[in-house]
Amino acid sequence: MQPELSSLSPFRRRHPSHRHGLKSVALVLAAMAAVYLVARFVSLPESLRASAAAMAGSPPLHTLVETIAIIMASMVFAIGWSSHRRQSSRSLLVLSCLFLGVAILDFSHMLSFSGMPTYFTPSGSDKSILFWLAARALAAIAMLWVAVTPWRVSRIGAQRFAVLLTVMLPVALFHVLALGLPELLPTLHVPGVGLTPAKVRFEHGLAAVNAIAMLALWLAMRRPLPFNAAALFGAAGAMALTQLCFTTYENSAHHLVALGHVFKVVAYGFLVRAIFVESIEQPYKLIERSQQRLQAIFDALPDVVMEIDRDGRVTEFHAPGNELMALTTQPLKGRLIAPLLPREALPLCQRTFALAKVQGHAQSEPFRLNIKGQTFWFQISAAPKHVDGADSFVVVARDVTKSKQQESEILRLAQFDSLTGLPNRKLFHQRVDLALGISERNAAPVALMSIDLDHFKNINDTLGHQAGDEMLIAMAERLRGQLREEDTLSRHGGDEFILALPGLESVAAAHVAERLLQNIVRPVSVGGQMVSPSASIGIAIYPEDGLSFDELTRRADAAMHLAKQQGRNTYRFFTGEIQTRMSRMLTLESSLRSAIDNLELSLLYQPQWDMQDHSIIGMEALLRWEHPQLGELSPVEFIPVAEASGQMLALGDWVLNQALSQVRHWIDDGVNPPPVSINLSMMQLRSGDLVRHIRNSLRTWQVDPSYLQLELTEGIAMEDPIAATSQLQQLSALGVRIAIGDFGTGYSSLAHLKRFHASLIKIDRSFIEGLDTDPENQIIVSSMITLAHNLGLQALAEGVETESQLQTLRAHGCRYMQGFYWSHPLNSDTMTRLMCDMRRPGQAAPNQAKTDD
Repeated sequence: MQPELSSLSPFRRRHPSHRHGLKSVALVLAAMAAVYLVARFVSLPESLRASAAAMAGSPPLHTLVETIAIIMASMVFAIGWSSHRRQSSRSLLVLSCLFLGVAILDFSHMLSFSGMPTYFTPSGSDKSILFWLAARALAAIAMLWVAVTPWRVSRIGAQRFAVLLTVMLPVALFHVLALGLPELLPTLHVPGVGLTPAKVRFEHGLAAVNAIAMLALWLAMRRPLPFNAAALFGAAGAMALTQLCFTTYENSAHHLVALGHVFKVVAYGFLVRAIFVESIEQPYKLIERSQQRLQAIFDALPDVVMEIDRDGRVTEFHAPGNELMALTTQPLKGRLIAPLLPREALPLCQRTFALAKVQGHAQSEPFRLNIKGQTFWFQISAAPKHVDGADSFVVVARDVTKSKQQESEILRLAQFDSLTGLPNRKLFHQRVDLALGISERNAAPVALMSIDLDHFKNINDTLGHQAGDEMLIAMAERLRGQLREEDTLSRHGGDEFILALPGLESVAAAHVAERLLQNIVRPVSVGGQMVSPSASIGIAIYPEDGLSFDELTRRADAAMHLAKQQGRNTYRFFTGEIQTRMSRMLTLESSLRSAIDNLELSLLYQPQWDMQDHSIIGMEALLRWEHPQLGELSPVEFIPVAEASGQMLALGDWVLNQALSQVRHWIDDGVNPPPVSINLSMMQLRSGDLVRHIRNSLRTWQVDPSYLQLELTEGIAMEDPIAATSQLQQLSALGVRIAIGDFGTGYSSLAHLKRFHASLIKIDRSFIEGLDTDPENQIIVSSMITLAHNLGLQALAEGVETESQLQTLRAHGCRYMQGFYWSHPLNSDTMTRLMCDMRRPGQAAPNQAKTDD
């Protein structure tokens, strides 16, 4: 298989932009060279040679071929002359002017041919050859100029008429010599003898010049060029072959003369192709490609683009090929725009056009448009257009239906709860303010209810948040089903709802609250399980309980918390007592924030005793607050405030560091203290870094972990048993002791007690009260002590206050106690003296405390 020309090495080295054209040109030149070689060196049939010679010597045929060549040369001039400025091409200007000279010389050559009428002087072979060689020389110069000079320059420079004059003057001078002074020119043809050596050498020289032009173009085609170099390469090659055809004939009636004229036409054809493609065809292709790109851009636009004249008629129209435009069945071009618009949109569009005329651009507000029963929203942008004295508007109509839908959704999300669809706090606030304004004018009451689901966290923790969401949706539907049209129900976040009931006083509000509670407690299926919910409701009445939204919601919330404290699944009205309690809680919350800096907090230590030998086996650190105005405050009062206001972590951190500091002080003074027990809060257990924080604190105070015991209530431990187990096990591995307080009041399982790695359980004081008189309490306490012993745990009784309680505990096998009967909580100095007084030889160290047998 023969390899294609483009795959050969020389062609492969040309730039890809030239290879395709160069392949075609090379094939044509190869065919022409083959024809020349055959005509030159192969003995052709006499009949064929005679026919070719007759054609070459025929004035009419010669005139026809030359006329074609003259027309082609003139086209080169006309195209180059008109387009060289657009291409910034000085080479094209020179080429076109030179080929005007070539056309004139070819014309003179045609009229001087043997057998033609007198052309100023009698026609003949020598005269015709003179004009032929002059034309060929000018064409060779043109090809060499194009090959070696840059096609495009930043500035053309000389005026084009100066270039034309520079070419025309030598052409005119040559005509003067050839027609008026022929004796000054060399003889090129001798009748009966043939061509002179000068003629042959000149033809060979011209062929060489064209070959040099070919070589220059061949080398230039290694890079991209701004013109059709392959076609110019073909023109130079065809001209070189033309010159060779005119080196061996004896008279004009020769077959090589005929072939040379044909080759010249082919050469001019290559040249016209090069100039035509570059100057006319290529720009049109660029325009076509530009139009295609512009059309592709329009097709990619999702908008309707149209032009509307001053009469409101659509003169141009483009619509995207999408589902929207598929709904339009009638073409809009040529129709008035006004009848196509809805009535409410027409004024909008007219204002937009008027504003665009003044400002240069304007955009309308969105308007609705019904297309085949579907509602769409459009927005138009308009800009005036002034072309050839005609005024019109370019209008872009954009489909903003999705934007309007998103805007509506954003507005809905801004005013409604995304889960339940109820009004959010912002919208609820607006509606309550409106209801309060109306009630103020009409002297009517408004009831506000704060509704909070009981133990909702348990549903999230046990059944998952998806089940919790299902519960909230179900409760919202139940509550909504009990309301009047003028009532407003809102979800304020989490499991809290709030309800505004215009026109309802306290009695009517109580009836509504009872009805709501009855509906809430009905079982509901969530997470694949039936759940029986309940709620606590707080009620505030306008104007008795407050005059503003904030006052009423705050007081309804306070009443709701009272309902929770008093057993849940009930409702409570706001009262003066609640107001007093709220004021005190706010005072405590504010004062607590500065209590540490003001040195108002202190620790007391209550000893924990071994009832067998009266030794101290531990102590519990108890926080006390001496308020400068309110006096000594009980932890029962201010600890809930600290938890509710987010101050519990700071408070717990202060207690931990204060207790460890005291332990360090006792050790440095030579007092060997028993373990100090510190109470953990739920917030500390949830913080996530409890283990790291305690480890760092022990390192800071250089206290052995065995001196520290952490106590958490059974209820706190069971709030999140998985997280509690992980952290308590890490603390136990660190060497810190774990105690479970208020034992018996929660719902812990034996499995959890083992996993907590606890070493001590503290029997809640509620079981110790009346222990000596209540047989049921004795049975419960005895069971707890036995359970602790069976699990390998110590059992310590809290709140022992009488000798009878102490003896009963001893009788049931309890060894350890804590209570007022043997010691009240003591300050650090008193505790130091007590430990010194109780010290005796052989006293066990803290980490060697005895366990129950």
